[in-house]
Amino acid sequence: MEEHGLSGHQDQVRKQYALEARTYSRTVPFRQWEKAVPMIDLAKPTLKDRVLDVACGWGFVAFAFSPLVRSITGVDLTPEMIELAKKLADERGVPNAAFSVGDAQELSFEPGSFDLVTCRAAFDHFDDPEKALRAMTRVLAREGRMVLYEFVAPADLQKAHFYHEIETARDPSHRWSSSIHEFEELFWKCGLEEGGRIINLLKRDFEAWMSGLDAQRETKEKVRGLIEDSIQGDKAGLAPRLRGGKLTFTHSCVAWLLSRRSTDG
Repeated sequence: MEEHGLSGHQDQVRKQYALEARTYSRTVPFRQWEKAVPMIDLAKPTLKDRVLDVACGWGFVAFAFSPLVRSITGVDLTPEMIELAKKLADERGVPNAAFSVGDAQELSFEPGSFDLVTCRAAFDHFDDPEKALRAMTRVLAREGRMVLYEFVAPADLQKAHFYHEIETARDPSHRWSSSIHEFEELFWKCGLEEGGRIINLLKRDFEAWMSGLDAQRETKEKVRGLIEDSIQGDKAGLAPRLRGGKLTFTHSCVAWLLSRRSTDG
């Protein structure tokens, strides 16, 4: 572990998302709240629910859930993201949302503290995804439920490696995106069972995808080149298309509803 008890990779995640927080603070992309709809559809939140949103970023999932639940707590590794979430909560008058800096792998809450645990698009940044999922399971109430929404890699390992190369070129704090089967194995190891899923094919415009990072020209050119190189044979499983100079592709995403396996007590 390095300074402040963070691993080298966690420090890299913080630096990357501190940059993104500055970008988001200028754009305040509230339209992104709609991206939480699949999670809400699976969770079926109630006004009795105490919710924990892990790796909450600037809070758009938390803000989407907040009118539907008793309370929601967001934790994120990056202080700049938490400060932005607090600022937005104050500006928008969201009284039942609280945000704090925290490590998904070392959640400090008491066991069984939350009726619902959510996490969106974060597992590819965790040092130890299994440790993070076990931490989330520990703070989940016995009859509680968990909703994860993740970008999934192709099942074909060769395509998965090309996919990983593209994601890492865009965001150096990216670790590894798991396939659907790899996620299913992880859920089983952590004593969870699936209660439902929603598959979402998210069409991307390259320029919009890169804009959230405020990326340098060299980075954009490298990432664009990799995606264009993957067109022939769809080498990264992203179904990219180049028409009139406009580059688009498709991310495969899955939202899962999970609960403790009954046999695990």
